[in-house]
Amino acid sequence: MITHLKGIVEKISDNSVVVDVNGVGYTVVCSSRTVAEAKKGGPIHVFTVLNVREDAWTLFGFISEQERQWFNMLTSVQGVGGKVAIAILSTLADDNIYNAFLNQDKDALTRADGVGPKLATRIISELKDKVVGKIEVGTYAAQISPESGVLNDVISALVNLGYQKSDVFRVISTMPSEPNAKFDALLKAVLAKLSSGVLHE
Repeated sequence: MITHLKGIVEKISDNSVVVDVNGVGYTVVCSSRTVAEAKKGGPIHVFTVLNVREDAWTLFGFISEQERQWFNMLTSVQGVGGKVAIAILSTLADDNIYNAFLNQDKDALTRADGVGPKLATRIISELKDKVVGKIEVGTYAAQISPESGVLNDVISALVNLGYQKSDVFRVISTMPSEPNAKFDALLKAVLAKLSSGVLHE
């Protein structure tokens, strides 16, 4: 399996680059953001996913590991092939994709070519919990030390109290960052916002 490529950019098109690796050229289908990072004749390092079908082998490339994670998650949904996933990644940046799931905003996904309302609804429905659970992508969550486990404990406690995980994350994303937040203080702060109806403001 080809997991990444390091080489020289030989050719650039709207949705792909050709990477020369020791004299072998690889055509890599990419999002517009990855293409924008490529400079003809310059070095490039792309993370890759090889899609093997009966009629074609397609190598998809990503400028970051996080972008590849989004691609793998999106293509796990029925009806979302590699080209559609690339279209979504070309239309929405990481934070915007995350916020689309956080706010269950299907309209944001329909801005991508090949994504209609039904498919957007399916994508959000099938991936909502998986995406919201990936706290490293979130804004507030990314600023809390993952080793502390405080955020996960607070989320778990609130879910056990009957709150929806997506609602908890939506509230957390509106709060100022506190890298050294303690469990009790964070729990009370989030609970207060949930109880005050901040989700409907």
